[in-house]
Amino acid sequence: MQNGKAKGYLVVGHVTKDRLPDGSHTVGGTVTYAAAAARRLGWQPIVITACASSFVVPPELADIDPGIVKSVNTTTFRNEYGPCGRTQIVDAVASPIEVEQILEHRREATVVHLGPVARELDPSVAASLAGSFLVATLQGWLRTWSDSGVVSFDPRPDAERILPLLQAAVVSIEDIQGDWTLAERWSSLTPVLVVTQDRNGCTVYHEGRKQWMAPRRAREVDATGAGDVFAAFFFVRLWETGDVEASAHFANVAASISVEDIGLRGIPGRVEVEQYLHGGARPMSPAFSSV
Repeated sequence: MQNGKAKGYLVVGHVTKDRLPDGSHTVGGTVTYAAAAARRLGWQPIVITACASSFVVPPELADIDPGIVKSVNTTTFRNEYGPCGRTQIVDAVASPIEVEQILEHRREATVVHLGPVARELDPSVAASLAGSFLVATLQGWLRTWSDSGVVSFDPRPDAERILPLLQAAVVSIEDIQGDWTLAERWSSLTPVLVVTQDRNGCTVYHEGRKQWMAPRRAREVDATGAGDVFAAFFFVRLWETGDVEASAHFANVAASISVEDIGLRGIPGRVEVEQYLHGGARPMSPAFSSV
């Protein structure tokens, strides 16, 4: 928070229903976790999403008045596990979100975070938001799925069209199938690219250099949404300080704390993260190196 007034954090993308093995479901999506994280940081979350009228907003976000695009479906994912690991399946996809619906709320926002999960945002949306502190998590532009809903990696040109329009982007190493060559190419297209690496911290690309940032050790209970928590904490801190390295460390700590409890409940507040940092528990990281 600056100047005594909460800044607006606009996050755009589909909320999701994530089906669990027992048949129940939980609420997910970048908009859900990033909005909750922005609130923990003292910012005012603004949400634009699309979902069915039957969708129930989680209690942590119940007092937000989201911009909701009416849709027959709510985007729904489920995971199946077998000998070859996890298979992700999309059972339903909500309506796309158009730029006009975003522009209505843009003037309220200091940060605009595009967070698609199922190609619900056309890349042209980013061009229409020029002049904003525009950031994105790339995951939703890197997914395609078969007729049966099986999700696979598809790095079509969408991400490369969007990256030059952003102030910063976050993508996970899982999202890009471990392809560091792709990450390095993308890093040349945008001012700041961060590749999150689950328990192994993250790698930051900035001004032709890269740096691995060590993680905080965590007692993992539920890793759902950790990447979205990282992104929101990173983007907010980057706007507040302009310090890429410090922002990545701040976000590493926040994401690691978030996995130590279930769902949205695990997201820490600003004070909790800063207390950890001020305690001198900053891991050592190698110096920047040339890409």
